[in-house]
Amino acid sequence: MGIIVTDMSNLKEFVELTLLLFPQDTLEEMYDIYRKSFAKGNELGILYEKDNRFVGCMHLAIRSDYVNGTDTSPVLFVEAIYVLPEYRGQNIGREFIEYATDYAKQKGIKQLASDCFMDNIMSENFHKACGFIEKERVICFVKDIE
Repeated sequence: MGIIVTDMSNLKEFVELTLLLFPQDTLEEMYDIYRKSFAKGNELGILYEKDNRFVGCMHLAIRSDYVNGTDTSPVLFVEAIYVLPEYRGQNIGREFIEYATDYAKQKGIKQLASDCFMDNIMSENFHKACGFIEKERVICFVKDIE
């Protein structure tokens, strides 16, 4: 079936897939967060259906704040992208990025941005294979105040 936009009928399935990427969160918390975020209209959840099941998801957000490495605003940001391991290598991720690119064009947005942790080589290689260009690397610091 391919790409499907997330709505209330499949939000639970979207959240279940995102929890595989962010296991520290709970279903209830993430469901509520995504329900509210998607209702605002500047964020979008995408699912990929294959073999009568959802096998991947992507979370997009239109960001007007500064996004590292970009020089336009707003920017369409890939907040999360995930494909079940047994479905990787089948161009599902590339289809997600093509969808995001088309969506950005429809909205008049000139740049698509994303990020990954510095040690996530699989994600880095995926992004580069989809035409993303590494713009900068950032080290984040935190100091606890007691």
